[in-house]
Amino acid sequence: MAAVIEIEGLRKTFRGLRGGARVALDGFDMAVEAGQIHGFLGPNGSGKTTTLRTLLGLVRADDGRMSILGQPAPESLPAVVGRVGAIVESPQFFGNFTGRRTLRLLAKAGGVPPERVETVLTQVGLRDRGNERVKGYSLGMRQRLAVASALLKQPELLILDEPANGLDPAGIREMRDLMRELAAAGITVLVSSHILAEIQLICDHVTIISRGRRVATGPVAAVLSGFDKGEFRVRVADLDRAAGVLTTAGLPVTKHEDHLVVADVGDPAWISEQLGQRGMWVAELTPLTPDLESVFLKLTAAAPEKLTGTAPEAAVPRQVDEAVQSGQIDLGEQR
Repeated sequence: MAAVIEIEGLRKTFRGLRGGARVALDGFDMAVEAGQIHGFLGPNGSGKTTTLRTLLGLVRADDGRMSILGQPAPESLPAVVGRVGAIVESPQFFGNFTGRRTLRLLAKAGGVPPERVETVLTQVGLRDRGNERVKGYSLGMRQRLAVASALLKQPELLILDEPANGLDPAGIREMRDLMRELAAAGITVLVSSHILAEIQLICDHVTIISRGRRVATGPVAAVLSGFDKGEFRVRVADLDRAAGVLTTAGLPVTKHEDHLVVADVGDPAWISEQLGQRGMWVAELTPLTPDLESVFLKLTAAAPEKLTGTAPEAAVPRQVDEAVQSGQIDLGEQR
């Protein structure tokens, strides 16, 4: 599929008034293909917002190549800006304007048909609150209004920076459903968020950045499977005896207060068989699959301390080696 966003070797250093320097991006790469809901993840200060602002022409890069919708950025942004909707960081609106008036003014300024205002208000769940002043909106309502403003142009590409910020659980679910609807309609969505469980639910691909560098990218399922150690939680009456049997068989066993964690399990039925033959009946045999939060923490903790040179081999968890070699996961090359 065609890449809607391409970033190669992006570098940006911010220099302070007193001569200090902070490297925000150090050879960062990312590709977002058409039709994806692509999660963009990283700790605070990792370079996510700088990447988005640079891509949209709000910050000048020091080096690197970027393109949006097949056009070089930022040089050709005026040619494609009408096909891109974006919210980056906390959007600001005039507090004395109503939500509906705010969108009508934005529609008029952007040459958007006025009927789009009611459509987007309905999409984000604000139609019944559109005549209230923005200064009376909650943080979550303002976030919905920002998303509505980004949808006015019926964009082909939607870039959302923390769209669930301030939303309650019901609002988060509605935002998730909205992104799915947009993707089903052919809109490519790039979403940055700290709610990792939500990213795991909604996104099909993910890019993880840490300290200005890409540390992983690929389908969410492939990134997670790279950290799957074949672990199972085992509950049995005699934990000590069961641990001895499984350890003797060559399986790594970790004993907890009321269960065992057994790794490198190829066929879980083998555990039941071995313990059952010795009169130990298994009460629980549950696979422990990695989630995006645990993988994220491992990857960002593994990022190199320095922002130059090559990441040490030990910085890449051994569990991902096989997935990397098969091409399922791309661990970003350090430039």
